[in-house]
Amino acid sequence: MSDQISNERKTAYYVGIAISIAGLLLFLSVFVTGALNFGNFENFEERARSSMFRAFGGMALIAIGKIIAYVGASGLAGSGIVLDPKKAREDLKPYSKMTGGMVADVLEESGIPKMLNRGSEPKVVIRCRSCQKLNEDDSKYCQECGEPI
Repeated sequence: MSDQISNERKTAYYVGIAISIAGLLLFLSVFVTGALNFGNFENFEERARSSMFRAFGGMALIAIGKIIAYVGASGLAGSGIVLDPKKAREDLKPYSKMTGGMVADVLEESGIPKMLNRGSEPKVVIRCRSCQKLNEDDSKYCQECGEPI
């Protein structure tokens, strides 16, 4: 099982992103030309057809680019195009490993594993008869009210 993403998948991902950006620019060009030709009624039908073609073409390119980028990022099996659970796990392994690494980093930064390991031995406590405060087993006086235990 590989821990790295293949160059083909990386290329597919970046090509998909580029296609999406091109589609977005094509879609946004409709608004720019509309603003530049505001109030100009010459060749209106021709410009309207062109704008509709660019708008729908841009949306199609955005969708196609996103699909290609998703397949590139997840792999054929990881994206569900090829139904092979073993291959899907292999395709998604770099992301799963990365997620586990991020979780480990967060836990290490928070100090939670140290707290969990510190409390691995059973701890004996004694309850004060006066105020009901829990005190450590070697305490001679209550940490809350000062009464003898």
